[in-house]
Amino acid sequence: MIRKHALAIACCAVAPFCGNALAADTPPQTCLIAGWENPASICETHNRTLASTCFNCHGPNGVSNSAIPGLAGQDKAYIVEAMKAFRKGERESTVMKKYALGYTDAEYEALAALFATMQINLADAKEGQK
Repeated sequence: MIRKHALAIACCAVAPFCGNALAADTPPQTCLIAGWENPASICETHNRTLASTCFNCHGPNGVSNSAIPGLAGQDKAYIVEAMKAFRKGERESTVMKKYALGYTDAEYEALAALFATMQINLADAKEGQK
């Protein structure tokens, strides 16, 4: 019970720093985190928090400047299928299987949707290569 409250408080604390998660034309949605129904703003914050672990290797905001592929702008279905393949051991990787085991299918969908909507800022990518 205490963990659920701590998660809710943590999500609420970082929500103001994650941008405007609710656009005027976005229909209201409900999602579940830790078994609780949450407004879309909390779920967006949760998804960006999950994605932050991806940024460590795949670059800030999913734009990579290394041999590791970027995720920004990737097709949602491709990301979901790749994560499932990593989890099953059908796709080789030294690290990704461990990460893939830590997420649910719903989290794969949410992360893939987030990365699919991220725009690749080529100026930032080129700046990072200098």
